[in-house]
Amino acid sequence: MSGKMHDGALLIVGVGGIGCRWAKSAYSGLESTVELLLVDADEESFEQSPDASTVHIGPDDVKQGILPEISSSWAREYAHVFSRMLERAELVLIVTGLGGGVGGGASVWIAEQARSSGALVVTIAGLPFDDQVSRMRWARLSRPRLESASHATIGISLSSLAQRSVKRGVPWQNGGGWVSSLVGGLVRTQARMGVINLDLMDLRTILAQAGRSTVLVGEGMAVDAERIFRSAFDAPLERIDIGNAAACLLHIEGGSSVSLGDFDQIAGAFTRGLHDNCNVIYGASIDKEMSGEVRVIAVLSGL
Repeated sequence: MSGKMHDGALLIVGVGGIGCRWAKSAYSGLESTVELLLVDADEESFEQSPDASTVHIGPDDVKQGILPEISSSWAREYAHVFSRMLERAELVLIVTGLGGGVGGGASVWIAEQARSSGALVVTIAGLPFDDQVSRMRWARLSRPRLESASHATIGISLSSLAQRSVKRGVPWQNGGGWVSSLVGGLVRTQARMGVINLDLMDLRTILAQAGRSTVLVGEGMAVDAERIFRSAFDAPLERIDIGNAAACLLHIEGGSSVSLGDFDQIAGAFTRGLHDNCNVIYGASIDKEMSGEVRVIAVLSGL
């Protein structure tokens, strides 16, 4: 174990090879707001992360081919370390990959520990490529346990991620920009710099609904609400019908030139298809660097 966690209430945890890679990418630009913890059996996952706390689990000579149950037991050997790191965290964002290995085992145990410590736990899980039949079986075994341990679990299809990343001209291995958007969006809803502030209780209220949850992030010019809405669905997430969502947290972030009318139009575009009984909580903040641009983060639950 290396590094030292400070008193930050927001913690990003990368678990396993792909989880650590995505977590490091998401952490870039959020250094002053969140803490970063990396967990893996391969120390190469910790490279180029001088600010991160790290926990190397398992023997030094094991790097791959690990059963989830084994990685879970390795993580439990550092229970005292994780306890110290998690006790101050209010929101824990776990980034991992399912399909066997460290991600499928250690991430579940860490989510359980974070939740038992009182933190709100949101997990972003990469799901195996469509042709990885064996890994898909492992993912189906691990996912229910991960969903039970987390307040919300957001699945990202690696096949869809790779296809969309090619179109963007960016490497999927770093999350294609989408993982960073999801993590950054969730962090921004808790930054308490808004015109209409959202806090952790608002997020807890939304994620308390039974069923699956997801997070959408849309970006664009304030004058084109429909395009911002469409951009939120151009993401490698699982296909989920949001029309039946029981609750929605909607955070709109824009430049100082964005008017209240623009905010209303954008909010309407995102909530128009929701059920009349959906509980919607709104938040808004100003980012002077965005000019006429807008970023929308929608957390939907009870799907």
